[in-house]
Amino acid sequence: MAIKTILVPLDESAASAEALETAFLVADRFEAHVDVLHVMSRPTDVAPFMFDRLSDKLRQTFETEALEDAREKAASIRTVFNECCERHQVRIAATPAEAPDTPVTAAWHEEFGRVSEVLVRRGRLSDMMAVARPRPSRSRIRRSPAGENLQAVILGSGRPLLLVPPAWRAKPVEHIAIGWNESLEASRALAMMMPCLPIMKRVTVLTSRKRESSAAEVLKYIAWHGKDADIQWLSASGDAVGEQMLDMCTEIGAEVLLVGGFSTTRARQMLFGGVTRHLLRHAEILTVMVH
Repeated sequence: MAIKTILVPLDESAASAEALETAFLVADRFEAHVDVLHVMSRPTDVAPFMFDRLSDKLRQTFETEALEDAREKAASIRTVFNECCERHQVRIAATPAEAPDTPVTAAWHEEFGRVSEVLVRRGRLSDMMAVARPRPSRSRIRRSPAGENLQAVILGSGRPLLLVPPAWRAKPVEHIAIGWNESLEASRALAMMMPCLPIMKRVTVLTSRKRESSAAEVLKYIAWHGKDADIQWLSASGDAVGEQMLDMCTEIGAEVLLVGGFSTTRARQMLFGGVTRHLLRHAEILTVMVH
């Protein structure tokens, strides 16, 4: 699968702007198009109970003012998009026909709706989605406008999700680590991201000794795509795998981690945490998840 379209949700946060900067670097590698999406919320979608006891006139006034505020915010965020395109010398074009000889293009989209529903729908017709990793709160992932219901997006879009950590500074990367546990999700992640492997200087497979046989097959599979890879063995089990994977990436200098997201049942991960949840909370390197 070639990476030709990248979806980036953009809000007023600096983190989402960093995700856009990173998306432009990826687009430059693959001569791809970046669709930048700002999702606006109607007050009736966010808090419908607030309008139960309001008169029709008051409700209409409130809705009109809220929609005007949403559009003003969208206009401000679009300025950030325009400035980023200018800084990266990216041409703005809605279709390939508008810029036939331009390797990297971008387009602005704004839409009313629920964030997760819009991202899932749009994401299914993108090759990759680049999203700022939400900052963790004390008990759960804090949901920014762009990161709202991130788990639903991973589960529902069926596309690689590039998570850009907080305070990340966009830069080219050369070393990718691949988490391998023999699951369908890990296999799908590897296949979908295979176009990225040949352009890396180093590819490392992270797995446990009990999967030694299949790990050798993974190396052969990658070799057929023109890239040699090495193996690093993990000793942890259960939820500790996520922590050890991140520690291993730091140790070997990997700048990107590729994993299958929610390869155990979602209900179990909701109850006990899981590798995916740990990465969503703590990954400080670029992380690509595929369900």
